[in-house]
Amino acid sequence: MFFKKNKVRDWAKYLSEIANKIENYRKDILNTEQFGRLSEARRRIGDALSLPQAEAYKSFNEIERLLQSIGGSVYPASGLVENVEVFLFAAILAIAVRTFFFQPFRIPTNSMWPTYAGMTHELVEGRRSVPEKVKRWMFLGASNFNVQAQDTGTLKIPIAAQSDKMSPYGGILYYKVVDARKWFGLLPSQEREYTFVVGERQSTLRVPLEFCFDDVVLATLFPKARSWNEVLDRSMRIRPLKISKDGREDRVNYLDTKVQKSAGEDIFNFDILAGDMLFVDKISYHFLPPKVGDPFVFRTRNIDRLNYDDKYFIKRLVGLPGDRLQIQGSALYRNGRPIEGAEAFELNRKQIEKYPGYTHSGALERDCVVEVPGNCYFAMGDNSPHSYDSRGWGFVPNGEVIGRATFVLYPFTRRWGCAK
Repeated sequence: MFFKKNKVRDWAKYLSEIANKIENYRKDILNTEQFGRLSEARRRIGDALSLPQAEAYKSFNEIERLLQSIGGSVYPASGLVENVEVFLFAAILAIAVRTFFFQPFRIPTNSMWPTYAGMTHELVEGRRSVPEKVKRWMFLGASNFNVQAQDTGTLKIPIAAQSDKMSPYGGILYYKVVDARKWFGLLPSQEREYTFVVGERQSTLRVPLEFCFDDVVLATLFPKARSWNEVLDRSMRIRPLKISKDGREDRVNYLDTKVQKSAGEDIFNFDILAGDMLFVDKISYHFLPPKVGDPFVFRTRNIDRLNYDDKYFIKRLVGLPGDRLQIQGSALYRNGRPIEGAEAFELNRKQIEKYPGYTHSGALERDCVVEVPGNCYFAMGDNSPHSYDSRGWGFVPNGEVIGRATFVLYPFTRRWGCAK
């Protein structure tokens, strides 16, 4: 009996909500007679609660027909209409929150490592099972990449020209930027396309534009080498090679690895792990100025040396207007003293754990001092030796600052939680 009573109350509550919707949405067009019928429906809903269950149900059916005659074609709303309403409201709310309060950003590179991670690789031996791939994709954002030899012979790897190594996405290996699609083909994108030669045939591999494939090749083929400079200095096996693409031929230098591959054999097999996704607070900087040590996000569109594309960068704010910056040893100095304001500064200064220390380059070459101009900031990555930052491309205009990173929400690693 208790459950039957609850069911009657639920139906009465539902009809009361429908009556309220009709009044709220149609009160400007309802006449006096319709308002009277609406009041009658509400009275009958209350009276039905005291009736036996069968009579209550009969009364509710009559009340529903009455509400339908008053509500027209829109109310009482069907389940589909109500679901569409909920979806649209949620979408509008999400857009408002993203625009004015918090916005998620994905970190593509490792310039802030080890505080935050960009895309990293993990070598794979053999083949992962489908459940394992799904699990790694869900929790780590991992995607598998594999390229196989098309012929039998020696593996040759094209090397980039010196001018290409200095480009924004430069590296040791030769690649082309090609058009692609993402999000199931819905959005245009770009990727890097690498070419490898085994015997007389070429194999290609495409990876995200922001992912530098150099480290994968170094770890796979030269695991004992500490850097590419060591490989290239000791090998001296660089010769010209023709790379065919779309009926064209580009003459590039290649590294003869002396590694033998058979047709169908894996050349490279690895996973790319997604970079950290951060929530960025977009409202605080409207009331409080940015502070030294903040992990802040900014746009590149009005930074002269970065106007090749309109992107979002995340770096550590290390200099405010009027600050004088210098690197001494592995430490960054601000206004004559070791910089303070973030744990990463101290870890870099002492080169603790995986923090490499600050390195001289660009505007902060050895014995150089930089003074930050008005309405600008100086930005540097925690991974100083591998960070393309204000040392290379200059200052961040105040108007390009988006907000402060506050929370690492994905993937689910030890870095998950409040941003440092």
